Amino acid sequence: MNNKNIKSAFVLFFIAFVGFSQSDQRARQLLDQVSEVYAGFETMSMTFAYQLDNASEGISQKEEGTILVANDKYKLTIMGIQQLFDGTSIYTIDDLNEEVIVQDESSLDNPLNPLDIFEFHKEGYLLQWDIAQRVSGRDIRYIKLIPTQAESQSKYLLLGIDTASKQLYKIIDLGINGTDTTFTVEEFAANTPIAPKTFVFDEDNYANYYIDRF
Repeated sequence: MNNKNIKSAFVLFFIAFVGFSQSDQRARQLLDQVSEVYAGFETMSMTFAYQLDNASEGISQKEEGTILVANDKYKLTIMGIQQLFDGTSIYTIDDLNEEVIVQDESSLDNPLNPLDIFEFHKEGYLLQWDIAQRVSGRDIRYIKLIPTQAESQSKYLLLGIDTASKQLYKIIDLGINGTDTTFTVEEFAANTPIAPKTFVFDEDNYANYYIDRF
């Protein structure tokens, strides 16, 4: 699996999170609390580890990334790729290939938005109460999400939630194709100032890049 496929897998990893059906009431309540907590933040900054493993293909790759969010705007950075959303358009900036893809949010069937990971329990999954762990002094409860849609690429997902802060600790996605992905929050801060220009794409800074607009 090349870097392009790995990057695509990461994008799909975020896009996949959209929901539940009849489920364990404890699991539903906990995830609703998580969504409520994140909805109360005006800004968020997160450093995370993203790991992709496929034993049959001998793949094990770990990358670090960051997410910055202010209201309806965000900046996602991972594997040399930046993605900016200014509230209207999404700019995917590939410095290695000197390319920028510009897409209007309304033109996308499944627009990528990091905030979706805090709302993914709304539909499309059965929720189950799963194991508890003690991690670095924190009580983590896992919720198992079983897809109800036949086209899903996941066997199931495991969400680790800090039961004290009601914040996300880890997401594990076990793929039906043997590829497992893990997203772990390493650092998190809320309601800290983020400069508005963080989410602005300045075309003058990319004069030598190929800019493709959709």
